[in-house]
Amino acid sequence: MAQFEIDRQTINDLGLFTADGISVYSFFNHTKTIGGENKLRQLMETPSNNLPVLNSRKQSVKYFYDNKLTLPLNKKDIDFIEYYLAYNATPLKTNIIDAALSKVKNQLSPTNHHYIITQGISDLHQLLIILNDFNNSLKIADIPLAISDIKMQLSSFLTKPDIQKLVSTRPGSEMRFMKVSYYDNLFRKVEIAAITSLLKMVYELDAYIAIAKAVELHGFCFADYDSSAEPYVKISGLYHPCIKNAVVNNVLIGEGKNLFFLTGANMAGKSSFLKALGIAVYLAQVGFPVPATAINISLFKGLITTINLSDNINIGYSHYFSEVNRVKQTALKIKEHDKLFVIFDELFRGTNVKDAYSASLATITALSKIKNSAFLISTHIVEIADELKAFENIAFKYFDSSINNGQPVFDFKLRDGVSSETLGYFIFKNEGIIEILEQAAGKRIMDN
Repeated sequence: MAQFEIDRQTINDLGLFTADGISVYSFFNHTKTIGGENKLRQLMETPSNNLPVLNSRKQSVKYFYDNKLTLPLNKKDIDFIEYYLAYNATPLKTNIIDAALSKVKNQLSPTNHHYIITQGISDLHQLLIILNDFNNSLKIADIPLAISDIKMQLSSFLTKPDIQKLVSTRPGSEMRFMKVSYYDNLFRKVEIAAITSLLKMVYELDAYIAIAKAVELHGFCFADYDSSAEPYVKISGLYHPCIKNAVVNNVLIGEGKNLFFLTGANMAGKSSFLKALGIAVYLAQVGFPVPATAINISLFKGLITTINLSDNINIGYSHYFSEVNRVKQTALKIKEHDKLFVIFDELFRGTNVKDAYSASLATITALSKIKNSAFLISTHIVEIADELKAFENIAFKYFDSSINNGQPVFDFKLRDGVSSETLGYFIFKNEGIIEILEQAAGKRIMDN
């Protein structure tokens, strides 16, 4: 699988796998088994720029979504099957004497050993019936290659005479002692490798069906991949999946504009928009559905974001030096790879206005000369916009804001141009902080 550049900072910035609270991963995790959950995470943790890999994942999910297929798995039963197959006891022997002795021994002194074997066989019997019904429901006409391979392996196993005979017998009645010994030996000795592979297929199906469920529940869309060598992203109806009633926006990066200069007041929506865009790009490069109504994207070789950068006090880094170091690391990655998707939110916020102006202008000017990657940079230093307008590949975008009845109003819609709104001091003043401090000062004077 082709390598895709991403680091821990970016993963944390986008909230892909947040341990506490809502994560992007949680929107897809409708799995019914632990193995399916592990497979889902493994898929989501392996972005790629290999088109066949991405199309295979996309087509597999789309197949289950289009055909509304489900797999009625029971987590408890699957867990017990795993436990049964790994049970550290010699499989029962199939000759009548040993089988009869095993039965008599259990009748005289019932043990947990007998329960594990009979329950394991029963649960596996039920799973095989479910898989047989599911396999028969898979339509051949439009089946993608990855699912066709699974169907072929399922059919090969399920049509074995012993398995076929068992599947044709509906569970319910107690299994005779010879059958218990026979199927325990079959499952835990003769066919153990095949059944282990079967469970891996179950987990893969569980993961793909869970992703398809996310499309149904959240209205996500399937990515179309553009063959352009130039950076290109066109998204309609983009939104952040973790924001309730999120406002949607349309985005076009490419067609001569590969650098976004983004401005707007505090709370106007810049950071949320950049996170939503980063999430969309990442999910597309995983082959997963995207929170939008449509997306067409060229394949990138990496995604790097700087959104929630913190101080690194342990090694003596101030916030500004952490920013400088992050920009340097990103520059080295840009030098090493082409076709990166790079996001800087509030570039150089950790220093004074004069230094932020100079450093931002120098950085954006240098980035504007690189045409084979995409860059999105938000800033409050709107004054540098005039000096950047000479660069034809820079698109100027902003989020608007206004004051209505003494309250800030935001519509969170992306617009062309540069913001002139500065609501920071208004918001500060509106909280009555100065009045509180003046009251505190007056109280001190009276107390003295």
